[in-house]
Amino acid sequence: MKKINKDSLITILFILLGIVLLSLIGLTIYKDFFKKTKEDVILKNLELYGYTLQENDIDIYKEEFNNLSNILNKKEIDFEEYAKSMSKLYIIDFYTLTNKISNTDIGGLEFIYPDYIDNFKLKAKDTIYKYIEVNYNGERTQVLPEVSEVLVNGITKGTYKIDENEFESYILDTSWNYKEDLGYQKSCKLTIVKDSNKLYLVESE
Repeated sequence: MKKINKDSLITILFILLGIVLLSLIGLTIYKDFFKKTKEDVILKNLELYGYTLQENDIDIYKEEFNNLSNILNKKEIDFEEYAKSMSKLYIIDFYTLTNKISNTDIGGLEFIYPDYIDNFKLKAKDTIYKYIEVNYNGERTQVLPEVSEVLVNGITKGTYKIDENEFESYILDTSWNYKEDLGYQKSCKLTIVKDSNKLYLVESE
């Protein structure tokens, strides 16, 4: 049996140390690069509706989420109040970009009618989310909008057709303000449909 000489042993040790060092560097880079702030911690989960409150959501979103939670936990749900609260949450999450990590981190998706989500994401990435710079470490210098207040100025009931199905609908006139006015959209008309006991956003004009 051949003995390993001193030079060979040193070479092997250097190779092993190099592998360990590269592994540690790779792990550090992976953690830093793929770190997401939005989905770090779930504070509250309305499982029946698929709505979640994240630690990184802004304060007025957290307040309105708790309001929606109270509405949905009542024995008899007031669907007009549900529609108003949901519209506020959608606007806050979609038009607040300060807590988004990239142009694919699109807010408000959990409120969109499932068949419309893909088109909604494409439109968002081509418009308001187009210029968001990637920010995985939470140290953004880019100036982005943050919604500070949402108003529901009116609500009317109607019907809305999807394929061959007709749904009860709510049309809401909404407006909102930002912490700093950077020229972003500040009003829209939302159409929300009722499917069983859940509401979905189907149009935003």
